[in-house]
Amino acid sequence: MKRNLLRFGLLSLLLVFACIAKAQDVTAIWDFQKNLPEGINTATNFQGTTGEVNSTVEGITMHVDATTGKLKGRTSDAQFNTGTKLQIPVKSAKDVVTVTSYPNYHNYTIGGVAATADATDHKATSAEVAQGYVEVIATGGCYLYQVKVVHVSSIQEKALYSTDFTEWTAYDRKKTTNEEVKLKTLYSKENFTITLNGVGVSPTDGKFAGHTGFMQTAKYTGEYSTAEPSAVTSVLANITKITLHQAATGSKRGIKVSVKGDGDTDWVAIHNQSIVTTKGEDLSLDVNRTNCQIKFESFALAQNAYVTDLAIYGKVDMSKTPMLGSFSLNGEKYQAVDIFNEDATGKQLATILISKKATLISENNPLTDFTADNGTIKSTTYTTTGEGNDQKTVVTIVVEANGDEATYELTVAFKPNFTLTYYNIDGTTAIGTQEVEQDAQIGSFEKEAEEKVTVADGKKFRGWAPSQKQDEKKYTTSSVITSDTKLYPVVTDIETANTTARYDYNLQKEGFCADDHEAFNVEGNGKWHDTTHGWTFSAGDKIKILMGGKGYIKLNLCQYSTPGNLTLTDPKGTEIASVDAKASKDGISTILENTSTESGEYTLTFAAGAYLHSLSIVNMTEPAYAQDGNWYTVKAGDANSFLTTLEIVNAANAATDAARSYIFLPNGTYDLGDKCLTQISGNNISIIGESMDNTIIVNKPAIENEGIGTTATLLNLSNNLYLQDLTLKDALDYYNSGSAGRAVCLQDRGTQTICKNVKMLSYQDTYYSNEPNGKGQFYFEDSEIHGTVDYICGGGDVYFNRVLFVNESRKEGEKNGEDVIAAPNSKSDWGYIFKDCTIENKAKAFSLGRSWNNITRLTWLNTTINQKDEILNDDKKYAYFTINAMGDAMADKFRLDVLKDAEGNVFSPTEKKVIFKNSGATQQKAEENIILTAEEAATYTLDAVFGDWKPEAKAAQATATATTLKDGKLSWTGDAKMYLVAKDGKFYTLTTENSLNVNDDKASFTVRAANDMGGFGAATESVSTGINSIMTTETAVAKTAIFAADGTQLSTLQKGINIVVKTMTDGSKKTNKVIVR
Repeated sequence: MKRNLLRFGLLSLLLVFACIAKAQDVTAIWDFQKNLPEGINTATNFQGTTGEVNSTVEGITMHVDATTGKLKGRTSDAQFNTGTKLQIPVKSAKDVVTVTSYPNYHNYTIGGVAATADATDHKATSAEVAQGYVEVIATGGCYLYQVKVVHVSSIQEKALYSTDFTEWTAYDRKKTTNEEVKLKTLYSKENFTITLNGVGVSPTDGKFAGHTGFMQTAKYTGEYSTAEPSAVTSVLANITKITLHQAATGSKRGIKVSVKGDGDTDWVAIHNQSIVTTKGEDLSLDVNRTNCQIKFESFALAQNAYVTDLAIYGKVDMSKTPMLGSFSLNGEKYQAVDIFNEDATGKQLATILISKKATLISENNPLTDFTADNGTIKSTTYTTTGEGNDQKTVVTIVVEANGDEATYELTVAFKPNFTLTYYNIDGTTAIGTQEVEQDAQIGSFEKEAEEKVTVADGKKFRGWAPSQKQDEKKYTTSSVITSDTKLYPVVTDIETANTTARYDYNLQKEGFCADDHEAFNVEGNGKWHDTTHGWTFSAGDKIKILMGGKGYIKLNLCQYSTPGNLTLTDPKGTEIASVDAKASKDGISTILENTSTESGEYTLTFAAGAYLHSLSIVNMTEPAYAQDGNWYTVKAGDANSFLTTLEIVNAANAATDAARSYIFLPNGTYDLGDKCLTQISGNNISIIGESMDNTIIVNKPAIENEGIGTTATLLNLSNNLYLQDLTLKDALDYYNSGSAGRAVCLQDRGTQTICKNVKMLSYQDTYYSNEPNGKGQFYFEDSEIHGTVDYICGGGDVYFNRVLFVNESRKEGEKNGEDVIAAPNSKSDWGYIFKDCTIENKAKAFSLGRSWNNITRLTWLNTTINQKDEILNDDKKYAYFTINAMGDAMADKFRLDVLKDAEGNVFSPTEKKVIFKNSGATQQKAEENIILTAEEAATYTLDAVFGDWKPEAKAAQATATATTLKDGKLSWTGDAKMYLVAKDGKFYTLTTENSLNVNDDKASFTVRAANDMGGFGAATESVSTGINSIMTTETAVAKTAIFAADGTQLSTLQKGINIVVKTMTDGSKKTNKVIVR
């Protein structure tokens, strides 16, 4: 009977461990990026309703409450609007919820905590377990890629035993025979041994850097000959894996590891090879056996083998482990599972900091209301050390259950003080400090610091903020301090009813404070709502606005507003203008023109509930631009003039069929400061510069604003945009921006955009084609784009025709780093096509591109590489292209035909086989030839790519001819709708006529004709009032281009024939042939 019971017990134990081995965490996923479970993107469509969404695990669903919001699956994400709530089911306080969003669109809270990254993890709290879910709430515009929950099993893999050998007794490897080292596991509490034969231990020998102790096998038979050296464990009930760090003093040696458990008739080697890195390497070896032993030997018996760190893992049923439940500290209840974390020895550790106003925990003021979730409280001890505010008490709580014990060690100490440092308006000069206890409110600001703030005439001190960014949410006396804190003064203009001032109010910023603005005063219920909708207003609410007379109010409206007029009245109550507050497209801008000359308080009145994204007051008693029909000429180098003109034109061209409007920018730098995402929202707009190199639109985003979706100099939301003869520069401080420096010159969310003679200066993500459906059409011609990483990125079909690409260095002042030119994210048929383009490389090396997402397509045709030896091509990581994708979307069709050096010699092969892979090289495509034949390359025509849209024809340049000057009258021939006249190489005027009266006996003039898109062609030869005949006049050079004899563009003069084309500031061109021998 006793024997049968013993057999039954052993069988039961084996069954338990078999169950343990099979137990695992359950991971449920809602993946909108990959449409998993299949059909989720179509099934997810909630607005004003509630419902359930199935996960990849049957029976686990996500509850959606979109009563006041929206959750809608799209092609590769889900739109997650403000107010929408997701309830993710959880079962234990070990469960983890992870939410992943589209880059830079993480506007949500998870468990009440605001997300700060695109992927956010949240461990369930005991309170959330009690309610059954973790809540995710959208606080602004958000697009979800994936929601995931891991239901953590009570059966957990734990380190049963770990050592670095520093706590072991020293053993001489030459003398150990059947030497038993007695040990005990954590959790399973098993007594076990490791038997040493010809194996020694050195607890204090620092032979290997970063490691103090080690276990060492003896050389067989040179140091030990009794038996082959080994270290063997006794049987352990369950082992899942072994991790160890091994080192060596030479090559062709290392540790051999074998195991023997249930089902094994003999030892099974799980690692039996030479060490790869003699300095040391980490090994993780799967075991997954019950009733298992481990044996350590030398791979090369005649050499030593060293193990410096060792850990043995097994599965443990944590539900049977002694577990503390809760307790109270000074009357406040704490759940142990929310605050304690396990250390390497199995001890549970936690720290609670209390206010200095509270009483420290001690034997005289003990913890109370103890509960145990499993077992009973065996003992509680208190140890207090230190004096005054440095006192702390360590409370040791022992819980016992099932013959086992668990130790909880709680440290209770006083909260430290943090320092508030006040700065002056320069952001660097400290003008005061203040001490505030951790987690306490500021209470009151340092008055002396405020008195030291520099406040110029016409400005006013408004308060203190955490940075110098505009509309940063200010600190208040009730702000809670959690770390050392810097406070910067908010000093802004005193706003008045000015005749020329411009005031911009971003109502989507939570930090926008109406009290800081004299020209913006709300009457009624108006208040900030969220970062997506901006401010919310009720019917009858008013905004009182100060204006100096003529000008306009620019409004960015919301599509979620209730239909109803927003009406502007002047100081006398006379209605000036009105507009429906409900936008046809979210964020669209509109203009309320003020034709009144009255100076004073104007009123905006809401007829119905509405949201407002932004509002600008533009006083324009003096015109900000010159207008001739649908042509607008901006004041040279005046950024405000440009912004005002653009806003006027955006409003005028809101309709999709609006007649084309033209904005002309004379040479100059239009500095937008730190303003990003300047919108082009009107359709059929042309922005024309005087010259590519000297008409510059620049912004400089704050480093903390870095991001592909946040930094763009221009953000195009329109269709049929035309840009010519200008430079876009994003001046983000790339070299000091940390690991990323994403700074976009043009983010294009429109379609059928043409860029002719456009230069873009930035580093990472310079050009971003981002039409929302991934089907946009875009065309570049005779342009120049600079960058480092993925600086041509996005979706749609983009054709680059004769474009110079300049790979900038990854490190300032030297030729450094590996650049990647293109990163397509295609959803269209053709993707990115580069035809007759030239690459100038300033980095150490570069690749032509890598796959970003979706079905990526990328083609280079007839490409000149001025530094041909610097293109990456090792056939391992690179094959002209980067072989591995950024994610799982492997390159669908990456192709090229010929690569030529600076002298026109072809160096690419006629065939090149490549196997494209995903980011981790865990998936790969079939081998394919990336080299196109001449016949295949010939199919990549503009007509094939764009169909009925003819961008090359639209970009064709017009010319004015036969310029004459007689009796003070400048005349020319042509049928253009607009002409640019330059005087002495500088912009003089625009005219629709074919003649112009000029009265200057010393000046010379040139004429340039506009094409239908507004771009000005080459200048006529100059004529001078002094001679009344055609003559050549020296003007400044705007651009110099160098070409080989076959027309290939070069970066510098090369050996042989060079054609040098100089474009002058007046648009004229000079061509010379230079022969370098």
